[in-house]
Amino acid sequence: MAQTEYLVIVENYGPGSYGAYVPELPGIGVAGATEDEVRDLVAEAIRLYLDELERDGDLKSTSVVVNHYTVTV
Repeated sequence: MAQTEYLVIVENYGPGSYGAYVPELPGIGVAGATEDEVRDLVAEAIRLYLDELERDGDLKSTSVVVNHYTVTV
């Protein structure tokens, strides 16, 4: 499988509460106690998601360009 980058949104909901999702891959959402934990969980979820798509023959080779930035106010 070709290496692809996906935008992952990690959110902090309060002390010991983080979540992450991948806008381009609907249905992937994880939660954990630390940012590192959700990064590991979402990486594994992406691998499983793509493995299933490839197994089912639904994996498309189209790329999506996403620009992102951080704003601190």
